[in-house]
Amino acid sequence: MFSLHYCKTLTQLPANILASTILTADDKQALANVEALPAVDPSFEDDYLKNIVQYYSIDPDEMDVEVQKYAVKLLAEGKVNHAWQVLLTTF
Repeated sequence: MFSLHYCKTLTQLPANILASTILTADDKQALANVEALPAVDPSFEDDYLKNIVQYYSIDPDEMDVEVQKYAVKLLAEGKVNHAWQVLLTTF
């Protein structure tokens, strides 16, 4: 069901996450510090993320910015897996 890729260094993160100017180096390290890169969880639901997608659907660039800001907030709360799912939904 899930394809796991081991990740411990920043260079193994997806290019779009590495290129982010919103995610800090600490945020990227937190994302990299997982045993395996997660896959999209089809059962993942997040009302706040749904609101972002609905509100910014006419401006995909701005939606990406808001999604990344939300991921930063989740990472600050220690919710790394949740942040991954948020990022995977739009990246």
